[in-house]
Amino acid sequence: MLELLRKRMVCVKEKMPMNQVFALLIGLVLTALPLLSVAADVLSEARSAYDEKQYAEALKILDRLITPASSPTGALDLRLKVYLKLRQADKALSDYDRLSEQRPQEDEKLLRELCVGVVGSYVGDMREQVRGAAVTALKEMGGADTVPPMEEALADSSGLIRALAVEAIGREADADRSMRLQKLLNDPAALVRAAVLRVLGEAGVRKAVPEIERALTDEQPRVRAAAAVALVTLGRPEALSSALEALKNPKPEERAAVLHMLGHLHDARVVGPLLAALSDPQPVVRATAAGILAERKEMKAVAPITTLLKDSVPLVRGVAAMCLSTLQGPKAASLIEPLLSGPAGAMNAEAAAALLPYRPAAAEPVLRAIMQSPDPGVRSGLAKALGQTRNPAALPFLLELIKDSTPRPRIVAIRSVGHIGTKQHVAVLKPILNDADIAVRVTAAGAIGRLLVSNGDKQRFR
Repeated sequence: MLELLRKRMVCVKEKMPMNQVFALLIGLVLTALPLLSVAADVLSEARSAYDEKQYAEALKILDRLITPASSPTGALDLRLKVYLKLRQADKALSDYDRLSEQRPQEDEKLLRELCVGVVGSYVGDMREQVRGAAVTALKEMGGADTVPPMEEALADSSGLIRALAVEAIGREADADRSMRLQKLLNDPAALVRAAVLRVLGEAGVRKAVPEIERALTDEQPRVRAAAAVALVTLGRPEALSSALEALKNPKPEERAAVLHMLGHLHDARVVGPLLAALSDPQPVVRATAAGILAERKEMKAVAPITTLLKDSVPLVRGVAAMCLSTLQGPKAASLIEPLLSGPAGAMNAEAAAALLPYRPAAAEPVLRAIMQSPDPGVRSGLAKALGQTRNPAALPFLLELIKDSTPRPRIVAIRSVGHIGTKQHVAVLKPILNDADIAVRVTAAGAIGRLLVSNGDKQRFR
């Protein structure tokens, strides 16, 4: 309405005496005031419908109020929220774009709400890949506002997605909410049961000890180990022996899973078994042990991990390079650089990423060559390795990879920017909210939501 008045004034100011212009202005204002009052009343009606969770009714009211040319203050904000409640993410994004054109500064609170809502709208998607991307994005965003859609994901048909949701809720949950997860100890998927046990242990839910003890006889070794680790976390150190027994499992993926559980324990007794696992006959176990030891900053592991630089399996050599970079920083550069030779692949991608902060002249040509690989899996691996460095030196390469021609490298690169970047990178990621690929779009919303939280919280949401 004010914009209309301004345009009318522009048209007449050169053609009429000033006293007539002022008279016309007063007349227009007097005419507009009742209309503005009516608009305020209608907006209030829409807010009441929204507060009463009558979202369809609120949308009808707002659609009558908002035109392509104008909208009362607050109307677009409210309609955006209504669209999110109705799971109409595309329309919510359109309203946010329109709001952004009207406002000189980013509304970070509204943008965060938009991102959580956009991601949450795909938690119930019929495609498992999209649901997985949504739950992963919510997990990486963290925050109490992500818990409601995560709780919806607890009923997903995929055990992996349910397990991801349990882990994410566990980060935000108080003891009461953790207790409500207890019913999932009967979930058909061992992954889910193990995840619930970890949450109960780390949340300090001592009331759950009887249920945790019953899980020590679970049919799945992974669940029995998770129960033992949970009991150790709750002050039962004698239970560790049961967890260590699980490292004798003949299946390498089960041994690797147990190592991850042990890695979360603040108990010096787990260091010996982790070091011993560096000599496991299976490469996945050796690589897992190295990664956990590096994450724990166990300096005793430097020498044995250094020997893995000559491992017969390229994957293990690449992981060893990244781990030594984490443990020793620039001191490891001379050991890592020889791994840069050879065809583009996971090994020299990790080596080049690890070396980048310390010897960019040597690492950059290798990184450029890998970025030109025709294999999207190789480019995705590079984006993942760059993200694992947690070093800003990786950002220029990641910002190129978010423009990759195929979705998978874009997804991994966007996620990595969410870990390494700052709020300044929100502007780069916002256009991707309209990407043609839904999984890419959801991942971008998750990365933006993560960048909008404090650095301290980012560390917690790793």
